[in-house]
Amino acid sequence: MNAPQPNPEACALESIAHLKEKVCLMWGSQELDVFIGRLLMDSRDGARKGLPMTVGADLLFLAKTNKIIRAIDLMRAQQVHFKDAFRTVDLGDQQRLETDELDNPLVSRDTVIKVRKEEARTTRVQRPPPQPAGFAAGFGHLIFRLLTSKMFLLLIAVILTVKLLWPYFNPGG
Repeated sequence: MNAPQPNPEACALESIAHLKEKVCLMWGSQELDVFIGRLLMDSRDGARKGLPMTVGADLLFLAKTNKIIRAIDLMRAQQVHFKDAFRTVDLGDQQRLETDELDNPLVSRDTVIKVRKEEARTTRVQRPPPQPAGFAAGFGHLIFRLLTSKMFLLLIAVILTVKLLWPYFNPGG
């Protein structure tokens, strides 16, 4: 049996069948741009081996072409100039990256997940301090808080210092 000969007209991306199938399934959608961005950017903190340069070039070309086709569809649907349609598509893509950091190919997926887990672990429900019941308890609580406040303690220290040192600065008294 002879092994199948590679097609000389095929692009480099076609040599990676699972990527080619995913690109074909997502063609014409915003999700394709996000998918390609995730492929091209290292989102595994250095654990990804990487793609051949020719495959990366094909993916960049397809991402740009996908955006142009989406802009053409929008231009036809809304009866606007291509430049305005392309700007709208591009702004929509940028807004999506800003709202969900996991969709941003410039942000490591592993780092985002690690930060979210850490935030969830350290975030605790803040309960308000218990309020004493009744006027006497409330007044006692107020006095206690006043006596333990830093400003009140500083004020007492200043008053005592002035009272003790005043005779030395006022020789006529």
